Order: sequence, then C-alpha cells, then structure tokens
Amino acid sequence: MKKREFLKNVGLGSAAFMLAPSLLTSCGTATEDDFKYWVWIDGNNEKTLANWKTELTGLREAGITGLIIGGGREMLEKLIPIAQELGQEVHAWLWTMNRPGDTEAQAHPEWYAVSRNGESSFDINPYVGYYQWLCPSKPEVQEYVKNFMVSHCDIEGISTIHLDYVRYCDVILPSGLWATYDLVQDHEMPEYDFCYCENCQGNFEAEHGYRPDSVEDPSQDEKWRKYRWDSITKLVNQISAAVHAKGKKISAAVFPYPELARKLVRQSWNEWDLDIVFPMIYHNFYEEDIPWVEFATQQGINDLKGKFPLHTGLYLPEMKPEEIAQAIAASKAGGAKGVAFYSNGSLKEERLKAFAAVKKY
Repeated sequence: MKKREFLKNVGLGSAAFMLAPSLLTSCGTATEDDFKYWVWIDGNNEKTLANWKTELTGLREAGITGLIIGGGREMLEKLIPIAQELGQEVHAWLWTMNRPGDTEAQAHPEWYAVSRNGESSFDINPYVGYYQWLCPSKPEVQEYVKNFMVSHCDIEGISTIHLDYVRYCDVILPSGLWATYDLVQDHEMPEYDFCYCENCQGNFEAEHGYRPDSVEDPSQDEKWRKYRWDSITKLVNQISAAVHAKGKKISAAVFPYPELARKLVRQSWNEWDLDIVFPMIYHNFYEEDIPWVEFATQQGINDLKGKFPLHTGLYLPEMKPEEIAQAIAASKAGGAKGVAFYSNGSLKEERLKAFAAVKKY
C-alpha cells in the first residue's frame, strides 16, 4: 500500500501532502541563541566514566546543550555531574506505559492492557518481546506510574521528567515498518487494539450506556476512541501535577502530530499539561522525505496554539550526514524551538561533524 493510501485509510486525507513551501536548503537561522539542540542518551552501563566524559564533551563542543538520559537512576547519577560541568540541561528519560522487566508491575498481571482478542499483553507481547503495556484506566496503575515518575524528582541536577511510551500499544504501525512485521495495517487489527479490560469497558458503559465489545466494529466507534486517548491524557496530567509539585518540569516523546498520534497510538498530546514536547518526526518511518519534517512540525505547532514549546525529534540512523542541515532547516521552518537527535549512538563521526558545521553556520 502506498503512503498516501495509508494516511487516507487512517483518516488523514490529502491534507498531509500539502507541504509548506518554506523549506530551506541551508540552516539560515542556525545561530539563533534560542534554538536548542538535544540528544537522547542511551543507558549503556558498559562505558567507563572517562568514556562518557569524552563523549558528552564532544557533543557539547558540537552544540548539544540538552541531554535526555535513559538507563534509570544509576545512569542519571553517573552522568549528571559531567553534564553540569559542561552546562548541559538534563531530562530523566523514563518509560511510562510499556513496562517490560518491571518486577513490581509483573506481580500484578491484572494491571496489563487487554486486546480486542481478549489477550493480555502480560502474556502475549504484540509485535516484539519487550512490549508489555499497562492499562491507564486502572487506579492502581495510575498511582504506581505517577509515584514512579515522582521518585526520580529527588535526583540532584535534573530539570525535567521525560515521559516515553506514554501511550497505548501501536494499533497501527508507521507504514515504513509494516514490511518488518509482514503486515499491511490498513485497518485496526484486533490483536493490536487495546484496551478491552473490564475497567475500560465498565467505565465506558457507565458513561455511554453500552460496552465496546457489544459493537460490531469497535474500531469505528469515535466515542470509544476518545475514551482511550482521554485515559492517557488524564494519566499524563496526574503525573504532571505531581511532578510540578516537586518543583520539576515535565516533557514527553510523542508521535509526530496530534491527529496522526491519536490514530496510531491514542495520543492526544496537544491536550496534555507539559512544559515541552518532543514529537518523534521520524520521516523515514512514514516513507516520507525530509520536507515532511516541516509539515509535521507545523501541524503540531498549529494544534498546540502556543500552549508549550515543541522541539522536533529527528531519527539519525538512516539519515545521511548531509541531510542533517536540511532536517534542522525543516524543523525551524515548521516553527520548532529546537531539535532532538535519536540517539547519541548515531551522532558520531561524520554525522557529528556535519551537525557541528551546521551549528557554526
């Protein structure tokens, strides 16, 4: 299936191809002081402290002033002193609803999301083995996830809690990934459609007078779709209030723009109480070219209406060094306040040199 047909089938129509004409071929305003550069940092515990200091210093010298650090408390406490010496802001990169290997959550199988097929992601992992999704409608899950995020607020030196996997399982994958899983997802397949647990269906029935599983095709029920993206929104806003009460800010990695995010993973992120958002505008995942970065960035900016700043996420592993300048220019043209690169493992050698050259322009 062609990408235009894919977007039409998930309800986006032809508007997705009305690309803004303002895409630059160079970085024009790349020296603006208020445009920020970030990188997601993996939690590789095998590197020595000296290795990390060399790597983070190289990133800082190239122009990276923001780090989104994964690997949990141990990694954060190891890298934050280095980042502070280099003047880099740190966000704590934490997984939210997808909780593989979480021993506390796994002691509660009833916390996990259930597919339209009646299969719990505790027992059957959709797509990949590390997909184990919690249900955001359960009060116990809400409290647990909120407390997990708050528990990181006492780490000295972090400015912000960064939410990742803050969504449902992908009901539809980006079209560029379909071949990887030998799928053609031109509709919502039951085994990837979550959550149909008793909490979700009971809450929905109490509000609307019927259960989703009583409908011939629940995937077409707009009220049921909205219930689920509202469930994620309510959870995010609970977390946000708790994190703000601890004096920290909150950010999130999300799908490219709200209309698409709602269709693919039930994220209505323009409604969230965030301080900054990082849409993962990974154009190659959607079989698109770099001009789409501008389009997707602009869509997010339009939907936010100034509520909080947007910094475009860029996927480096399949990006040529010479395309980095184009992607940054596209992000700026779309209205982003910064860009974040995924990830530090790919921002090395030729790509790092290419980025540094852009930053000096």
